[in-house]
Amino acid sequence: MNRLCIALLLAVASASVASNVEPEVPGVAELDNYYDFDNHHGPIEVVPESRQNLIVGDIGPDDRLMARITHRVQGAPFLNHDQDITFRGPEYTNITGIFVTKIGSTQNALPTIRSGGLWNDFVIIRILGAKSLGYEYNIDIFASINCSNS
Repeated sequence: MNRLCIALLLAVASASVASNVEPEVPGVAELDNYYDFDNHHGPIEVVPESRQNLIVGDIGPDDRLMARITHRVQGAPFLNHDQDITFRGPEYTNITGIFVTKIGSTQNALPTIRSGGLWNDFVIIRILGAKSLGYEYNIDIFASINCSNS
C-alpha cells in the first residue's frame, strides 16, 4: 500500500511540473537607428528570438554605408560551413555599425565577430552553419571617415 501511495504521489508531482512549463514567447523590438535603405520607410522591426542576426553599433549622421554584401552558401549533405568574411576600409575609417541579418527561413547559422569591429578600420565576421544546411545573409557595414588636412 505504501509503495502504491508513493508511486501515485510521484506521478502527480511529475505531471504538475510538466504542465507548468511554458515556452518563452519572444517580443518584437524596434531599432530606431537602423534605416531601411531599400524601402526608405524609416525604422524596421527585428525579432530578437534567436541569435541568428548580429547587430552591433548604430548609424550616426556622418556615417556612410561602406559595404553591402549578400553572402549565400548552398547546403551540402554532412557538411558544416564555416566561413570568414573580411572587410577592410581605407585608412582613417572607423566602423560604427555592423548589421548581419539573415534572409529567409531559419537556417541555424550563427554569425560572430572574430576580429576587429567597432572603431577599427576592419572587421572579420565568421558565420558558422549547421550540418547539411546552407544560409543567406545581408551584411551592412557603416563607418565614419576621419581625415584632417593639417
